[in-house]
Amino acid sequence: MFFIQMEILSKSHVAKILKTLLKKDRMYYSELTNNMKLSNYGTINLRINELKTLGLIDEEVEDKFGGRRYIWLTPKGKQVAEKLKEIEEILKEE
Repeated sequence: MFFIQMEILSKSHVAKILKTLLKKDRMYYSELTNNMKLSNYGTINLRINELKTLGLIDEEVEDKFGGRRYIWLTPKGKQVAEKLKEIEEILKEE
């Protein structure tokens, strides 16, 4: 299972999704994609579903406003996002 989890974390846009969600408690799906400056919604949806499977993010669909999706990090997801951010900072150091 560990190798499957690591494989998912290494896929495109995963780190960016996690780090973007780290900025706020909850985001609408459209807010997330706008902040990431991406328009490849199919890939983003796939990554969100994979991250949900890992228990790193959760979502809720509103009944009003056409079923807008709220997405947020779980406590486990917040830890992973913070570690990814730390790793990125270490790699930037000279």
